[in-house]
Amino acid sequence: MQFTLPKSLRRMVRTQNRTLATIDRHQHETTRFHPQATHENPNPTTYFDFRVWRDNLDRVFYRSTRQTGWNGRKYDGAKRSDFFDCHRRIRFRRNQLVLRDDILNQIGSELTRVGREYDGDYIIDIAPTPALPKIDQLDDLESRLKREEVSFTEVIDFCLKR
Repeated sequence: MQFTLPKSLRRMVRTQNRTLATIDRHQHETTRFHPQATHENPNPTTYFDFRVWRDNLDRVFYRSTRQTGWNGRKYDGAKRSDFFDCHRRIRFRRNQLVLRDDILNQIGSELTRVGREYDGDYIIDIAPTPALPKIDQLDDLESRLKREEVSFTEVIDFCLKR
Protein backbone atom coordinates (compact mmCIF):
# COMPACT_ATOMS: atom_id res chain seq x y z
CA MET A 1 0.00 0.00 0.00
CA GLN A 2 1.31 3.41 -0.90
CA PHE A 3 0.48 6.48 1.17
CA THR A 4 0.60 9.96 -0.26
CA LEU A 5 1.17 13.12 1.69
CA PRO A 6 -1.69 15.58 1.80
CA LYS A 7 -1.21 18.33 -0.77
CA SER A 8 -0.67 21.03 1.86
CA LEU A 9 2.04 19.02 3.64
CA ARG A 10 3.65 18.01 0.36
CA ARG A 11 4.00 21.68 -0.67
CA MET A 12 5.38 22.65 2.74
CA VAL A 13 7.95 19.86 2.77
CA ARG A 14 9.00 20.45 -0.84
CA THR A 15 9.60 24.16 -0.19
CA GLN A 16 11.43 23.42 3.05
CA ASN A 17 13.64 20.77 1.45
CA ARG A 18 14.63 23.08 -1.41
CA THR A 19 15.76 25.72 1.05
CA LEU A 20 17.55 23.17 3.25
CA ALA A 21 19.38 21.80 0.21
CA THR A 22 20.57 25.32 -0.60
CA ILE A 23 21.72 25.81 2.99
CA ASP A 24 23.59 22.49 2.89
CA ARG A 25 25.21 23.38 -0.41
CA HIS A 26 26.52 26.72 0.90
CA GLN A 27 27.11 26.17 4.61
CA HIS A 28 30.83 25.44 4.29
CA GLU A 29 31.63 28.31 1.94
CA THR A 30 33.12 30.30 4.79
CA THR A 31 36.43 28.69 3.93
CA ARG A 32 36.50 30.80 0.76
CA PHE A 33 36.66 33.93 2.91
CA HIS A 34 39.91 32.90 4.62
CA PRO A 35 42.85 34.70 3.07
CA GLN A 36 45.52 32.32 1.89
CA ALA A 37 48.71 32.18 3.89
CA THR A 38 51.80 33.08 1.94
CA HIS A 39 55.48 33.03 2.70
CA GLU A 40 55.49 36.81 3.18
CA ASN A 41 52.31 36.78 5.33
CA PRO A 42 52.00 33.43 7.17
CA ASN A 43 49.20 34.70 9.46
CA PRO A 44 46.84 36.79 7.35
CA THR A 45 44.05 38.62 9.10
CA THR A 46 40.48 38.24 8.00
CA TYR A 47 37.76 40.78 8.56
CA PHE A 48 34.99 38.39 7.72
CA ASP A 49 32.70 37.89 10.73
CA PHE A 50 31.91 34.19 10.88
CA ARG A 51 29.35 34.67 13.68
CA VAL A 52 27.24 36.82 11.37
CA TRP A 53 27.49 34.13 8.69
CA ARG A 54 26.40 31.44 11.19
CA ASP A 55 23.57 33.63 12.53
CA ASN A 56 22.30 34.22 9.00
CA LEU A 57 22.36 30.49 8.26
CA ASP A 58 20.43 29.83 11.46
CA ARG A 59 17.91 32.52 10.58
CA VAL A 60 17.38 31.05 7.11
CA PHE A 61 17.02 27.59 8.63
CA TYR A 62 14.34 28.73 11.08
CA ARG A 63 12.46 30.64 8.41
CA SER A 64 12.49 27.69 6.05
CA THR A 65 11.16 25.32 8.71
CA ARG A 66 8.57 27.74 10.11
CA GLN A 67 5.58 26.10 8.41
CA THR A 68 6.46 22.53 9.32
CA GLY A 69 7.71 23.29 12.82
CA TRP A 70 10.65 20.94 12.33
CA ASN A 71 13.80 21.76 14.28
CA GLY A 72 15.73 18.52 14.02
CA ARG A 73 19.02 20.13 13.08
CA LYS A 74 19.05 22.87 15.69
CA TYR A 75 17.73 21.17 18.76
CA ASP A 76 20.15 22.90 21.14
CA GLY A 77 19.94 26.52 20.03
CA ALA A 78 20.79 28.81 22.92
CA LYS A 79 19.15 31.84 21.31
CA ARG A 80 15.69 30.31 21.16
CA SER A 81 13.07 31.16 23.75
CA ASP A 82 10.77 28.68 25.46
CA PHE A 83 7.80 30.28 23.74
CA PHE A 84 9.48 29.78 20.37
CA ASP A 85 10.18 26.11 21.12
CA CYS A 86 6.64 25.48 22.33
CA HIS A 87 5.11 27.19 19.34
CA ARG A 88 7.26 25.09 16.99
CA ARG A 89 6.32 21.91 18.84
CA ILE A 90 2.63 22.71 18.45
CA ARG A 91 3.08 23.40 14.75
CA PHE A 92 5.06 20.18 14.22
CA ARG A 93 2.52 18.15 16.21
CA ARG A 94 -0.32 19.65 14.14
CA ASN A 95 1.37 18.48 10.96
CA GLN A 96 1.81 15.03 12.47
CA LEU A 97 -1.89 14.86 13.30
CA VAL A 98 -2.86 16.01 9.81
CA LEU A 99 -0.66 13.24 8.40
CA ARG A 100 -2.10 10.67 10.83
CA ASP A 101 -5.68 11.56 9.94
CA ASP A 102 -4.90 11.47 6.23
CA ILE A 103 -3.23 8.05 6.49
CA LEU A 104 -6.23 6.68 8.40
CA ASN A 105 -8.50 8.10 5.72
CA GLN A 106 -6.38 6.49 2.98
CA ILE A 107 -6.46 3.12 4.76
CA GLY A 108 -10.24 3.39 5.13
CA SER A 109 -10.63 4.25 1.44
CA GLU A 110 -8.46 1.36 0.36
CA LEU A 111 -10.26 -1.14 2.61
CA THR A 112 -13.59 0.17 1.31
CA ARG A 113 -12.39 -0.26 -2.27
CA VAL A 114 -11.29 -3.85 -1.59
CA GLY A 115 -14.47 -4.66 0.35
CA ARG A 116 -16.70 -3.36 -2.44
CA GLU A 117 -15.37 -6.08 -4.70
CA TYR A 118 -17.18 -8.58 -2.44
CA ASP A 119 -20.15 -6.47 -1.38
CA GLY A 120 -21.23 -3.31 -3.20
CA ASP A 121 -22.50 -1.63 -0.02
CA TYR A 122 -19.34 -2.23 2.01
CA ILE A 123 -17.99 0.91 3.70
CA ILE A 124 -15.33 1.21 6.36
CA ASP A 125 -14.42 4.39 8.19
CA ILE A 126 -11.29 4.51 10.34
CA ALA A 127 -11.03 7.33 12.83
CA PRO A 128 -8.71 8.02 15.76
CA THR A 129 -10.00 7.16 19.21
CA PRO A 130 -10.95 9.94 21.62
CA ALA A 131 -7.84 9.10 23.64
CA LEU A 132 -5.64 10.44 20.82
CA PRO A 133 -5.06 14.18 20.49
CA LYS A 134 -7.02 16.17 17.95
CA ILE A 135 -6.14 19.25 15.93
CA ASP A 136 -8.84 21.24 17.77
CA GLN A 137 -7.04 20.54 21.05
CA LEU A 138 -3.80 21.84 19.56
CA ASP A 139 -5.55 24.98 18.31
CA ASP A 140 -6.92 25.56 21.79
CA LEU A 141 -3.50 24.94 23.33
CA GLU A 142 -1.88 27.38 20.89
CA SER A 143 -4.40 30.11 21.63
CA ARG A 144 -3.93 29.58 25.38
CA LEU A 145 -0.16 29.77 24.89
CA LYS A 146 -0.52 33.09 23.06
CA ARG A 147 -2.65 34.42 25.91
CA GLU A 148 -0.08 33.08 28.42
CA GLU A 149 -2.65 30.87 30.14
CA VAL A 150 -0.68 27.66 29.84
CA SER A 151 2.79 26.71 31.06
CA PHE A 152 5.57 25.59 28.79
CA THR A 153 5.69 22.28 30.63
CA GLU A 154 2.05 21.62 29.82
CA VAL A 155 2.64 22.33 26.13
CA ILE A 156 5.69 20.06 26.00
CA ASP A 157 3.85 17.30 27.86
CA PHE A 158 0.89 17.55 25.49
CA CYS A 159 3.08 17.46 22.38
CA LEU A 160 5.45 14.72 23.50
CA LYS A 161 3.42 12.42 25.74
CA ARG A 162 0.15 12.20 23.84
